[in-house]
Amino acid sequence: MADLKLPRLNKFIVSGRIAHDLELKFTPKGTPVLRFILATDRRYKDDSDQWQSITSWIDCIAWTKTAEMISNQAHKGSALLIEGRIDTNNWTDTNNNKRKSTEVYIETVHFLEWKPRDGQESGSDNEVPLPPEEMASSTKTTNDDVPF
Repeated sequence: MADLKLPRLNKFIVSGRIAHDLELKFTPKGTPVLRFILATDRRYKDDSDQWQSITSWIDCIAWTKTAEMISNQAHKGSALLIEGRIDTNNWTDTNNNKRKSTEVYIETVHFLEWKPRDGQESGSDNEVPLPPEEMASSTKTTNDDVPF
């Protein structure tokens, strides 16, 4: 069989609204972590040509500065666009049943209802990327690598 060269791509982009109140937590080592559900709607026409809407509930997790930023600037109902990667966890519960969960690990967040603070221009960038040292597959870039 021929050796396939598949790209190693795990990218997920979705927009929606935060489904519940946010609670920033910390790991035993003090790392901020924020878990929340993002609700996203999809509209479609049914068999009778009527518009319908269906909601998907997406489990999300943010770490470190991204978790703190979302916790400080968003709340239940806030509209976000998130970019991240999907991770699936398998485990056995206390009743010996096999369980599975899928979460989006947030790498970048865009606040869709961002409001400027006093003294800031309304055109300020509202994108909050995950710091390079916290990316799972970070690469080292120096000024010599930048073409300008």
